[in-house]
Amino acid sequence: MKTIISNSTDPYFNLAWEEYIFKHTLLEEDILLLWQNEPAVIVGRNQNIFGEVNVSFCQSKHVPTIRRISGGGTVYHDLGNINYSVITKNYQDVLSNYSYFTKPVIEFLNELGCNATFSGKSDIKIGDKKISGNAQMYHQNRMLHHGTILFDTDLNRLHQVIKNKTNDIESVGVESNRTMTTNVIDHLQVSMSLSTFKQSLLAYWLNKDIKSNTLKLTQEDLDIIEQMKRQKYMSWAWNFGESPAFEINKHTDEDSVRIKVTAGLIEEFLYKYADQSIRIHTFSGIKFDQASYKQTLNQLEDNTKTALEKFTALLFD
Repeated sequence: MKTIISNSTDPYFNLAWEEYIFKHTLLEEDILLLWQNEPAVIVGRNQNIFGEVNVSFCQSKHVPTIRRISGGGTVYHDLGNINYSVITKNYQDVLSNYSYFTKPVIEFLNELGCNATFSGKSDIKIGDKKISGNAQMYHQNRMLHHGTILFDTDLNRLHQVIKNKTNDIESVGVESNRTMTTNVIDHLQVSMSLSTFKQSLLAYWLNKDIKSNTLKLTQEDLDIIEQMKRQKYMSWAWNFGESPAFEINKHTDEDSVRIKVTAGLIEEFLYKYADQSIRIHTFSGIKFDQASYKQTLNQLEDNTKTALEKFTALLFD
C-alpha cells in the first residue's frame, strides 16, 4: 500500500485532489490518503442540499457546502476531523463490504482502548455514538472507499450545519442517517494530539514504513487538480445544480407556497391564499437560493412582494 500526502486543508482542493488520484493515478497497488479540511459541509452525490443542510446558516458563517463524487449522507469536516480514502482495484471479493475497509481503523482505535465497533451498513461507533461514516464509488476498474474520523470535531457546529429531518421537502434524493456522535479524543486512555493520532494511524496502516511508501504528485498533476477545483468543486452547477429534483412546501396560517425545483432552478412557483392559487412565472428559471429569490421579489407588484417576503426565511433557513 502507498500513500500520498496533502499539505492543503482547502476542502475544494482536497475533494478535487482525491478525485484526481482516484481516477487518474497509476494504480499498481492500493493507495491510502489521510487528509483534513477546514470547516465545510460535504453532501453525498445523490443528495438534495436543501433537505440536508442549513444553507443560510452555513452561508452566514462562511462554511462552504460541497458535493462529493460518492453516495451516502452529509458529513461535517473541520480540522478536528480526519478523512481517510482507500483506492483499490482489488475489490471483487469484498464488493460493498464496508466492514472490510473500516477494519484497520477499528483495530487501531481498539489498540488505543476506544472500544470501537462496526455498526449498521457503513458506520463506526464508540459505544452507541458514531465517530465515522463511510461511502464508496466505482470508476472503471477501481474503487474508492472513504470515511471520516471525528477526533476532536466541533460537534455543536456539526449539529448546527446539518438540518434536522424535514417533512416539507419531497425528493428522490438520498437522505442522511442522522444519529448521535462523539469524538475519539473523549475515549482515549492516553492523551494524544490529533497530529500524533493521524501519524500513528498512517504508520499502523502502512506497517510503520511511511517514507518509502509515499508517492508524490507532479506539478502538472497539481495544476490539473487546481483547475478541477475551480471548474467543478467551486461551481454552483456542481454543488447545487446537481441536486435531485425536489418539491418544497411552506405554510403560514394564512397562505402557502409550493415550489418545484429541477437542476437547482425553479421550475414552478405556486402561491396559495384564501381559496386562490396563483402561478408566479417571474420565478421560473431562477436559481433556488436566497439571493435570487430576494432579487426576484423586487420585480413583483407590491402586494405580492409583501406577501411572499415572509417566506424568505421559511424557504432557506
